[in-house]
Amino acid sequence: MNEARVCIIGNAAIDLVFRVDHLPLAGETSLAITTLHDFGGKGANQAVMAQRAGAQVQLFAALGNDADGDRFLARLVEEGIDTSHIARLPCMTDMSIVTVDQRGENTIVTRNDAAAHYVPSPGAVLDATRSGDWIAMQGNLSETVTTELLHHAHAGGRRTLLNPGPVCFDCRPLLIHVDVLVVNRVEAATLTRLESPEDAARSLRESGAGEVIVTLGSEGVLWCRPGRTALIPATRANAIDTVGAGDAFCGVLLAALAQHLPMTVSLQRAQAAAAFAVARSGTQAAFPSRAELPGLFNSLT
Repeated sequence: MNEARVCIIGNAAIDLVFRVDHLPLAGETSLAITTLHDFGGKGANQAVMAQRAGAQVQLFAALGNDADGDRFLARLVEEGIDTSHIARLPCMTDMSIVTVDQRGENTIVTRNDAAAHYVPSPGAVLDATRSGDWIAMQGNLSETVTTELLHHAHAGGRRTLLNPGPVCFDCRPLLIHVDVLVVNRVEAATLTRLESPEDAARSLRESGAGEVIVTLGSEGVLWCRPGRTALIPATRANAIDTVGAGDAFCGVLLAALAQHLPMTVSLQRAQAAAAFAVARSGTQAAFPSRAELPGLFNSLT
């Protein structure tokens, strides 16, 4: 069986990270302990992690027509990602201001002009992929764009994964086009108004998703599929910065699924990558490298 390719449609943003003693209250000024410029954006993060985990990845995203966009594009090329479908728009490259406290909790403020004006063509996505390839989307593009792309991808025989954070619209009506839905505990509760992750997962599957993955941090991952729900134990982690951990998870999960690995193995690998990432500072800077991943995966066997 040929290995499937991974096509990620999403956003790319420069991350400016401030590490502080505690998250500031309204009206309070906090002095940064350290600062870090990093590459981020959920789409780009997942593409980088999937590529490092061994997938053949192409990224559909928008960058501004500025120096940040130039630097970002060069970084993606360096990672080995197919950037032939990156759009350069007449605006500034998107940016996120991230504040992280000593416990690893964070707040994020994002400028998303490029993502807001990005409308990739379903035809271009289908032309760039083939039946059986994985197409992944997040919550950064508009509801209309997300719905149209997932509909055409699924109808065209592509496998689809949706990681709908940030939750900007109710994605439940489009779950009939989603093979794998990945949400965290908060996103699951927001979409279903159910506090129990198990109840939320079942509700989301009943809305149409083929399989539902709810990430629960240190409690592990809930995997809900037809007729069964299982809890996959977490990989132990000393968390200092949780920014990007969900993207590391999704990127490795996509790569493993594209390599036709069983879901249990895929989820274990994804959790190991996320646990690695939360123990280091930054977004993509915290992700395990291509050289580090084999040892990380071998430790699971």
